[in-house]
Amino acid sequence: MIPWTKLIPTAVALVEMTGGLLSSNKKQKAKLADTDHLDSTSLLKRIEVLENNELNQADVIQQLAKQNLALIKKAEKNYKLAITAFSISLISLILFLVLFFLKY
Repeated sequence: MIPWTKLIPTAVALVEMTGGLLSSNKKQKAKLADTDHLDSTSLLKRIEVLENNELNQADVIQQLAKQNLALIKKAEKNYKLAITAFSISLISLILFLVLFFLKY
């Protein structure tokens, strides 16, 4: 089974983090819009904002990758379980047919 009880809270946290990331980017962009773009201090501020944004995005991507890995592992377990169940069902059907024809 997929651990939805574990994945849904982290998905909600990821959505909230992403929304916060986008809103903080808009605020930073609005602050920098008033400055002279050719000034070296404003350029350094813009670079700092971009670097922070990149680090935040990397954190979000890392958390998404962890969620994907958890889903893939559960999908593999479900696949193996389905193959096992199918094999048991097939063996049961064969045994039933053998016993049915031995009786008659």
